[in-house]
Amino acid sequence: MSTGTRALKVAGVATGVALGAVGAAIGVERAVVRSLRHRPDPDAGRLGPLVFDEARRLPSHDGGSIYTVSRGSGPTFVFSHGVTIDSRVWVKQFAALPDAGVRVVAFDHRGHGESVLGESGHSIENLASDVQTVLEGLDLTDVVLVGHSMGGVATLAFALHHADVARERVRGLVLLSTFARTPLAAARPLRGAAERIAGWVDVAALMRRPELGTALARVGFGREPVASQVELTRQMFAACSTETVQDAIVPLMGLDLIDQLARIDRPTLVIGGTADVLAPPAESRRLARHIRGARLALIERAGHHIMLERAEELHELLLAFARELGADDDRSRAGRSAAGE
Repeated sequence: MSTGTRALKVAGVATGVALGAVGAAIGVERAVVRSLRHRPDPDAGRLGPLVFDEARRLPSHDGGSIYTVSRGSGPTFVFSHGVTIDSRVWVKQFAALPDAGVRVVAFDHRGHGESVLGESGHSIENLASDVQTVLEGLDLTDVVLVGHSMGGVATLAFALHHADVARERVRGLVLLSTFARTPLAAARPLRGAAERIAGWVDVAALMRRPELGTALARVGFGREPVASQVELTRQMFAACSTETVQDAIVPLMGLDLIDQLARIDRPTLVIGGTADVLAPPAESRRLARHIRGARLALIERAGHHIMLERAEELHELLLAFARELGADDDRSRAGRSAAGE
C-alpha cells in the first residue's frame, strides 16, 4: 500500500470516527441537558461579566494586540486560558482572590476574546512570545504564572524559549489541566488527517446550537457538572471565531516538549483533575515527573475546568504556593517600608 493510500485510509477512518462522535453527541444531547437542569446550581446568575479594575491593550511582536485585564493589589497571579475560550473562564478567580490580598491579571490569547491575531498566526513560539509581551508590557515582576490547557503550553513554551525573562519576572509556575505532549505528536499521518478534519468541521457552529453545544461543553467537566459553568464554557467556545477554532488547535496537535522539560528552573506546581478526559491525570503526572522539583496536586472527581468546578480548592492551592514562594513576605516588607518601619 502506498503512503498516499495509507494517508487517505487513515483520513477516512479519522473522519468516520469524528462524524460518529458528532452523531453520538447529537443522540445524547437532550439527556445531558436534562441531567444538568436537574442538578443544584450554586453559580446560577453569578458567572456574569468579568469584573476588573483596569484593561490594557498591548501590541504583539507581529502586528496584533493582546488584551489584558487586572484587579486587586498585592502579589500577582497571571492567568493564561485554554484554546477556544477566553479570560472569562477566570471569573471566579477575579471575584475571590483580590479579597485574599492578591492582584489577578488575565489576558486573551491571540485571536481569542478581545485580542487580535498577528501576521505570523498561531504557533507554539507565538504563544510563548505573547506571554512575554504581557509580562514586559505590564512591567510585572515576581508573578505566579498560571496556565490552563493551551495556556499551560504557553507557560511551558515561555519558560523554555524565554528563560531569562522568566527568571527576571516569574517567581513560580502553575500548570493547570495541561500537557507537554499530545498523542498525535509521533503519528504524522494521523496528525495530518486530524488537521484536515479540523479544517472541515465547524465546531464553533456546533457549539452555537444550545443543546448540542451543551453536550459537547459537558465533556470538559468532571463528575459533578453545574449547568451555569457548562453554559459559560459553551458561550465562550461559541463566541470564538471559526478561523481561530480551526487554526489555533493545529500547532497543539504536534506538540512534544517532554525532552525539554528538565531545563525549566522555576518552582512549579502541577494541578490536574482525576476525571479530566481532555488532559488526563497521567499528563499531570508526566509533567511533575519531568520538571525538576515540581509538586503534583490531583483534585478528586474534577474535570478539565478546575477554575470553575473546584474554585475554592484551587484558590487554596494557589495561595499556599504563593506563600511557599515568599510572596506574602514581600507584601509584608512593602507594607513595613511604606509605614516607615
